[in-house]
Amino acid sequence: MGDPPRLAILGEYKRGPDRTVSRHWTIERGDSGRLEATEAFRFDGAELRDPLRDAVLESGWAWRGVIFGRL
Repeated sequence: MGDPPRLAILGEYKRGPDRTVSRHWTIERGDSGRLEATEAFRFDGAELRDPLRDAVLESGWAWRGVIFGRL
C-alpha cells in the first residue's frame, strides 16, 4: 500500500556571495533491479545572473559587481 520508501540525497555548495548550487537526487531500483540515482531538482544561482544583468542594463540602470572581503 502507498508509495515504497525512497532514499533521497541532497547536495549543496556555495562559492562566494552569489554562487549557490543545489541538487537533489532520488535513488530507486530501476527496471533491471539495480539502484539508480535520478536528479530530481537542480538550482544554480549563476544561471540567473546573466538574464538579470541583461534586464537591468536594458532598463537603463547600471550593473556593478560586488566584492566581499576584509579591507
